[in-house]
Amino acid sequence: GGGEPGSWVAQERQLASHCLVVVFGLSSWLLVNAVWVELALLVEVAPEGYAIASYMAIALQCANVFPLAYSLAARRKDPPVPYTHSISAVLVLGALTCWLLAGHWHETMDVGGAKRASVALLALLFAGGALDCTSSVVYWPWVSQFDEAFSSSLATGESLSGSVPAFAAIVQSPAGDVANPLFGVGDFFRGMAGLMVGCTVAFAALQTQALAPHQASR
Repeated sequence: GGGEPGSWVAQERQLASHCLVVVFGLSSWLLVNAVWVELALLVEVAPEGYAIASYMAIALQCANVFPLAYSLAARRKDPPVPYTHSISAVLVLGALTCWLLAGHWHETMDVGGAKRASVALLALLFAGGALDCTSSVVYWPWVSQFDEAFSSSLATGESLSGSVPAFAAIVQSPAGDVANPLFGVGDFFRGMAGLMVGCTVAFAALQTQALAPHQASR
């Protein structure tokens, strides 16, 4: 029939939209997961040794104050900032944080005159944790405005935010030899920054589709 070509094009656009949502969802916990999978290499340089893991956990727990603040602000005005603006900020700042990690993760400074500490790594992890935690309270309300199937696509992307860095870390040290990785920690974080840029482009592309996703039916 005459309507078939148009229907095929619509299906292709719908599929493209789902793929874009998956790529966008990849950004949700990418930064935090990327730092954790590098732990074996980080402890080789960090003056804290394996104790750096405890400091990293504390930094991430402190970062939870940001989604809490957002939720409290949302009680007065929902959303306090348009979702597209909040998401764009999370994506751009996430890419910037990854890039800063690439160049400064190994830098230390004296704390209290007692010993050196991985201040740059922990500060940037705190910033990344704040962004990733906040993604949970802005990504899901945004995607819920559209067809239910897009929530599944976002969940798929979110799950990949752990798998992709883990796979990259395996490629980095295929035999578990942290003394001779195929590429350094800095290059790893630069790759993650590139992925964040890709996620940002995917979200921007979703906006230009106006949107191919359909409004959820009641």
